[in-house]
Amino acid sequence: MHLTDHTLATSTGVVRAETIGPLLAEQLTELIGHGPYTVKPVIDLNKTISADAYEIPTKIREHIKLLHPVELFPYGTRESRTTIDLDHIQPYDPLGPPHQTNTTNLAPLSRYAHRVKTHARGWTVHRLDRQTLQWTTPHNFTFRVDPTGTHRVPTRGDS
Repeated sequence: MHLTDHTLATSTGVVRAETIGPLLAEQLTELIGHGPYTVKPVIDLNKTISADAYEIPTKIREHIKLLHPVELFPYGTRESRTTIDLDHIQPYDPLGPPHQTNTTNLAPLSRYAHRVKTHARGWTVHRLDRQTLQWTTPHNFTFRVDPTGTHRVPTRGDS
């Protein structure tokens, strides 16, 4: 649902329901009834949000979950729920610059993938754009992970 604060306060005006279309505020009440509902602002997924701490605030966690519905490890299938690990792609440095915990430096990873990235030798990862990570394995295979899945990057000698 998309509505203005005025429409919410006065119950007059137009509401846009994503799968239905525009409705009058009175029609919305008829459609969903009365009850306790949670109203949240729209999250702009193109905006970078940051925090000056290692811990990840709920607002950033929700942003990452919406931006990346599935973990960003090659062939990963784990959904980005509230319990998934959010990994700092560039390791967090407590003595480093501010805003290291931000939506462009975090990636949802299962606990296994997070441990592989952090502790296994030979794995590297870097962000290509807002939605794509490029991984290189210890055997020098390269994969790009984006919203459409995992794609192997051919190396010289591949046909």
